Amino acid sequence: MSTGPRPLLLAVVAAVATACSPGAVASLLPPTTLPLITVTTRGGECPEGPCGSTLVIDRDGSLHQTAPTALPIGEVPPDVMAALDAAIRTADFDGIRARPFTGECPVNVDGQETIYEFGAPSGIERVASCETQIDPDAPLFRAVDLALAAGGATDGGSG
Repeated sequence: MSTGPRPLLLAVVAAVATACSPGAVASLLPPTTLPLITVTTRGGECPEGPCGSTLVIDRDGSLHQTAPTALPIGEVPPDVMAALDAAIRTADFDGIRARPFTGECPVNVDGQETIYEFGAPSGIERVASCETQIDPDAPLFRAVDLALAAGGATDGGSG
């Protein structure tokens, strides 16, 4: 059994990972192991209750839904994936989040909020439509909508 610092480091990492929320644990992972993007919508009324879904585009181009039920959707073509990856790598996330959302969040009036989690080189970058005024014509959000549509999702996400 080793008595060097490695077992101690592993114990500390395990303790931190156990104590952290899933999002905090994901932010500790190398960016290349994270999904390229996760798009979560929440709010609104559906026949079976509150609406919402989570779509994930993995780095291999697979598009799948993880909530409310897990199911595969399709594949994002390599050229569209390359454009999405480039848009994420070059996005100014602080600049995007610098435009605060000032209205009433649509979930308060039977609408939906869209929450984006980008697997950027710096880690997870979160942008939520009830916190940030999202410009659907900005290159990043156009790339997201194109990738979702190309992969077979029935609707984009910019909200």
